[in-house]
Amino acid sequence: MMRKQVFMGMMCLLLAALTGCGDGNGENGNSGSKEKPTTKDGKTIVTLSTTYANPYFEAVEKKFEQKYPEIDLQIQAFDSSESGAAEADIEKYLKTTNAAILSGKGADIIELSMLPVNNYVEKNLIANMYDTLEADQTVNKNDLNMNILDGMKQNGGLYAIPSSYFVGAFISDGDILDKKIKVDENDWTWDQFVDVSNQFMQQGGREGGRYALANYKPEEFLKLVVKNNSADYIDQAKLKAKFDSPAFINQLHQVKKMYDDNILSASKAKPSNQLFAYTYLYSPLDFYDLGFRFYKNGKLLPTPHSPGDAGGTTFIVPNQLGIQANSPVKDEAWKFIAYMMSEEVQSLEGREGFSLSKSVNDKLLTDMEKFVKSSEYTGENASSITDRHFKQVRQLVASVNRFASSDDKLLSIVVEEAKSYFSGQKSAEEVAKLIQNRTTTYLNE
Repeated sequence: MMRKQVFMGMMCLLLAALTGCGDGNGENGNSGSKEKPTTKDGKTIVTLSTTYANPYFEAVEKKFEQKYPEIDLQIQAFDSSESGAAEADIEKYLKTTNAAILSGKGADIIELSMLPVNNYVEKNLIANMYDTLEADQTVNKNDLNMNILDGMKQNGGLYAIPSSYFVGAFISDGDILDKKIKVDENDWTWDQFVDVSNQFMQQGGREGGRYALANYKPEEFLKLVVKNNSADYIDQAKLKAKFDSPAFINQLHQVKKMYDDNILSASKAKPSNQLFAYTYLYSPLDFYDLGFRFYKNGKLLPTPHSPGDAGGTTFIVPNQLGIQANSPVKDEAWKFIAYMMSEEVQSLEGREGFSLSKSVNDKLLTDMEKFVKSSEYTGENASSITDRHFKQVRQLVASVNRFASSDDKLLSIVVEEAKSYFSGQKSAEEVAKLIQNRTTTYLNE
């Protein structure tokens, strides 16, 4: 994930993030004026505001300015410290940044991961980049992983684009799932997860203190379900919550029963004592390193989906870049985002996770396979890794299509209120109503 660097110039950077400072000579980058801000030597200023310093963005900035010498990209990171800013300072920064965006001010390009993107979309405060992407002939759309961009759409528009993504996965014990319990990998639903988990425990899974999944409190496991299926509980187009639905109430009952039956457990357990291990792959090597450390025959499955939803797996992103709708330099800001998606930039060292470029991903997967097959790779149970396992990774990466919720505030509401149901203090219906009311208030703020 993004690493924090030296913390300097906090107040100036905060002011820049909020008002879009120029080069310090009275030129204002984003005061709401339609005039393009320029440096003394006539370059157009484009500002990019982020919460944390990102070395990858800094590397892209240098190459971008070489390609477009008429543009001066100014990255303004609120926190560039190694130790990190205090939580209260970050919260204050986010509140003031949010207020600036709501008033039509702020940087030209904004890293939106910790901000209420849905509200900005509803209020037309960030630009819809979908038509711009479609019309841009400089972008090789045949090489783009459009499933990622399509997964990030809201109300049919594309308002945020990441530099890369991480792949949701259930690593599992292949000796169980290949030999004892049938799994439909193409339709891996939460209902099937429950059924397989039950079968595992009934067939002697409890021997040796094994569980289907451990190390999660019930409310945290519920959070996992909601995070990876947020579209079932939030209508993004109407910004309406659906937590008072029979489906969510049934989900509460189902989770509680699995804990009551000791199929799932909050107890600490080694991954090898669990049928499943939930994770996100930051690179293909994660599966080989983790899956074969936990199990002699690691098996890769997608994150389960809700019945009736499309298959495939989930993804999360390290960042989300959007363009302020009121920016006077939207064309120049788009050039940066378009350049970020190019094969050239996606190939740069320092980019985290999987690539938006199909060709870069293919090379990444191929290189990793060669490495794992070589004598240089010293991971556990390496001799058990076969072409079948390499194929599993490629299939999972190709199946990515569902953007897991990054709304920590919404997820914290679910966790806070669900505790009282799992502890027996409130009914599922009461808790569902409380979550519904609180999320409705939050979405309408």
